[in-house]
Amino acid sequence: MRMIEQHNFLLCLVISSLCIVFGPCWISIEAAPASSLITQLPGLKASFPSKHYSGYITIDGNVESGKNLFYYFVSSERNPAKDPVILWLNGGPGCSSFDGFVYEHGPFNFEASKTVGNLPTLHLNPYSWSKVSSIIYLDSPAGVGLSYSKNSSKYQTGDLQTASDTHAFLLKWFEEFPEFLDNPFYISGESYAGIYVPTLAYEVVKGIFIIIDKNFKSHISV
Repeated sequence: MRMIEQHNFLLCLVISSLCIVFGPCWISIEAAPASSLITQLPGLKASFPSKHYSGYITIDGNVESGKNLFYYFVSSERNPAKDPVILWLNGGPGCSSFDGFVYEHGPFNFEASKTVGNLPTLHLNPYSWSKVSSIIYLDSPAGVGLSYSKNSSKYQTGDLQTASDTHAFLLKWFEEFPEFLDNPFYISGESYAGIYVPTLAYEVVKGIFIIIDKNFKSHISV
């Protein structure tokens, strides 16, 4: 019973304390970068059911020397100001998270063209997770999907490095999307993400405790 209580405490700490790690929570709601807003997609005739954003977050250096991690973000169709934010990671290792986006719980269903060489038709998915949550689809680590580095040595990685890189991605992502800092946050995935999820959760929790420890020491010194 004590282990369950400790687990629940840790889970609550992760969800409720992300604002401590990712920055102040008072920033206004329309702060997402306008340049990342997706306004049209080939094959989609319907209107977007919510706001979609996509782009790169650069970590471990600059665009030329670092790792450029690709994301596609789907805001919740219900209440993006309050609904959970979910980070989705496909496994493999080496599988793009667009696998989950296209074949599983993304906002669209894809109907293959009946004519060779033509684009598929996109239909709205009535069972998308975006009906009740906002989802970050992340290609990780660098070298997977559309994530890349111009420095080939950056492709040398492992589970712990991937967790560290994804944590760094989250820190920068929430800087660009601070309106979601107050939302509950969940890390999810499938297959080899059974490794990615707990190792990343450890990095997040470690970051939270570092901030708490620094604040505590600062308070004591005063």
